[in-house]
Amino acid sequence: MIADVDHFKAVNDQFGHPAGDEVLRKVAEVIKSHSRTSDIFCRYGGEEFLIFAPDLQGEALDALALRVLRALGDDAIALDTGRLLPVSASLGYAAFPLPTHQLALSWERAVNLVDMALYTAKSMGRDRAVGIQSVSVADPLSLQSLEADFEAARLAGEVDLQVSLRRAY
Repeated sequence: MIADVDHFKAVNDQFGHPAGDEVLRKVAEVIKSHSRTSDIFCRYGGEEFLIFAPDLQGEALDALALRVLRALGDDAIALDTGRLLPVSASLGYAAFPLPTHQLALSWERAVNLVDMALYTAKSMGRDRAVGIQSVSVADPLSLQSLEADFEAARLAGEVDLQVSLRRAY
C-alpha cells in the first residue's frame, strides 16, 4: 500500500517546511497507530508512505486501507504551534500474488502497480483508496500491456479495482 498526502506542496508553501516536516511526522504516527504490529511502513519519497502488510488480503486489506484513509483525513493534524491543519490522503494498494491467477511479481513490479492504483486514486479526485482486486492476465509477460497503459486496461475491464471514499458524498 502507498499512502500519499494530498496537496502536500501547499502545506510547505503556506506554512513553511518545518510545518511540512511536522505534518509528515504526525502522518507517520497515525499510520503506525492504525497498522498491525506485523506491518512495516516507511517514508517512500516526499510525502508518500509505503505500508507492507504481510498475509493481508481481500476484505481485510480493504479494511486496512479504509482505516488508514479515514485516520488521516477525519481529524485535522495539530501542529506544535497549536494550528490545526486538515489533511487527506490518497492510497493505492494490492495483495500479492495478484488474484485471479495468483500472479507472482518482483518487488519492483508490485510497487509499480500499487503506484498506478495510487495515481488512479488521485486522478479520481483524491481522498480515496484504490485497490487492485484482480487482473485478467495470467503471466508476467502479458502484464506489460497493463503496465504500459493502466487506465486503458482499467476501462477495458482487464483490471478490477475497489474504490473506497473516506466519506460517502
